[in-house]
Amino acid sequence: MTQVLKYVGKGQWVSVDERDVEPGDKLIITENKAQKKSSSDKVDDFFSEIKNDVAKNGYKSIKVSTILKSFGIKKRNENNTEKIKSEFSKNGLYALPEYSKELKLTQTVRLYSYRVRQLGDLFETERDLENYVDENLLYKNLNIKEVIRQHSPKGTKDRLDFKGNSIDDEVVVLELKNAGGGKSAVEQVLRYAGLLKMEYPTQKIRQILVTGIQNYETALAINGMSDYQRDLFEWYLYKYHKDINQFEFVQVADEEINFSNS
Repeated sequence: MTQVLKYVGKGQWVSVDERDVEPGDKLIITENKAQKKSSSDKVDDFFSEIKNDVAKNGYKSIKVSTILKSFGIKKRNENNTEKIKSEFSKNGLYALPEYSKELKLTQTVRLYSYRVRQLGDLFETERDLENYVDENLLYKNLNIKEVIRQHSPKGTKDRLDFKGNSIDDEVVVLELKNAGGGKSAVEQVLRYAGLLKMEYPTQKIRQILVTGIQNYETALAINGMSDYQRDLFEWYLYKYHKDINQFEFVQVADEEINFSNS
């Protein structure tokens, strides 16, 4: 858009119509290149920026209020919530926690290109999860015949959630994480396995990590293991439905771990 400023004296300039310009007038003509973007363009820019950050860092942290502002939404309802979730899906993005109308405006969600998922309810605490698995003998569903809780390997102060023996007489590290695991949880299992290998040098050490959420950070840590380490390591999600008291372990498939974050 072109804007014409005409000098009218005493240091003052006023905007005039080009048709009112006369020969000899002192003028400044500017070209306004900043055109107002459509709401669709703004949403496209929003996702372009997010996907660049995800490609660079693995995820993008963003407040709910920022998401709404980027979509031009002033009041939340079911329709625009579904619209946002649909746009996430269309752009190959997954939100953790899952995007919903119940999230507070100040809450931060992480957006990933990796499939993050939660299969059911989470327990209140990690101890509650451990108690539930122990009291209901659920470790047997992982082919573990018996366990010792809070086992401390010789010469250390470390404590395993469960040290078990499998039906094939393998020694088992069973570590439970109520929500996501991440790099620290994977390293924890590997450290415990190393300590038990010193205690049981002739036995195979089976390594099991159970989490409530399948997330990028855990997959990335497992993806970085050697082939030998991967052969001994198992990752499961727990699927818990509190209202019907139903629980199961669901193994995370290799194809959901073998990925490139480039």
